[in-house]
Amino acid sequence: MLARHAEDMFWAGRYLERAEDTARMVRATLLSTVAESPAQAIDRMQNLTRTLRLEEPAPTEDVQSMAEQLAMSPPMLRSEAGLGIDVQAEATRLVTSPALAGSVVFCVGCARENFRTLRDQIPSELWEQINQFHLRLRRDDFSVAMDNDPFPTLDLIQANCQTMTGVISSSMSQDESYRFLVLGQMLERALMTCRLVSVRYPELDGSSYDEMALTLRSVSALEAYQRAGQSSPLGADVARFLLVNELFPRSVLHCLLVSENQVAALVPHEKPPPLRRLGQLRSELEYADFADMVADLPSHLTAIEAGVREVAELVGGHFFRKGEALDLHAQAIKPGAPIKQGAPIKPGGPL
Repeated sequence: MLARHAEDMFWAGRYLERAEDTARMVRATLLSTVAESPAQAIDRMQNLTRTLRLEEPAPTEDVQSMAEQLAMSPPMLRSEAGLGIDVQAEATRLVTSPALAGSVVFCVGCARENFRTLRDQIPSELWEQINQFHLRLRRDDFSVAMDNDPFPTLDLIQANCQTMTGVISSSMSQDESYRFLVLGQMLERALMTCRLVSVRYPELDGSSYDEMALTLRSVSALEAYQRAGQSSPLGADVARFLLVNELFPRSVLHCLLVSENQVAALVPHEKPPPLRRLGQLRSELEYADFADMVADLPSHLTAIEAGVREVAELVGGHFFRKGEALDLHAQAIKPGAPIKQGAPIKPGGPL
């Protein structure tokens, strides 16, 4: 398989996974704000943008004046004055903005562009599905639908992403193309779950079922958590399920196990750098003393996320670029990061 085709398949998987995960998290967040005060709703939306790494920093010249205003404001007003965002407008931006690297529309468009270059290697049903989905998201009335009726719109996005995943698993030969696609999906899913736990863990003090439910619904894990015989709202129990439950398909450990299997199948008689790093990362998580991990969970989550990013870089270096520097590569674009002047723009960059 040509390296450029393998890379396109890998990033198509990452973009497709990010689009679905973003829609899930936006829906869960909006649902949680229905019966809350404006200040609480704004806090939740800011937590979401931090999870997705899509915060909009305030202009530098406004920071000092904003800080002075907040210092003189009553506590109840500080949240609203400081955050100053419209919750529905922010949700719409995260879903429909084609200029926001990381929005659902942006990610679906990039996945579609990568699949377009691979028409002869993917099922025709997959191309038809993503092409129709892309065109639907680009219609003029899509933003209006997201503003006026967000939940059916987000359900539509999730259903389309799940349909494509079903086509991939049921209609695509499990050759190298399939393995690179699934590898991209699993690494992106591991990153998103790790980020979710990192942002949501401080809110899980064990006193609120709603906080626990919001965290689990963001990755469609609430029912799986309850069926596993658990109903504890304690942050440690929720984190354990999302990090080390090897049976739940969105847990970090499950994603690492599947990723390891895919890389091992790509090079059955070797142990290349990405496979060795995956094995180390998976073993550290699988055999860790979770009580010790919870005692300093933020640093462990940072290390896991950095490890997953390292694996993605090693995959690129070993299979795609063969030592080419990342900053020289046409696809070095991160969501929310400014694009360097003169840099080529091509769908498929690191998320």
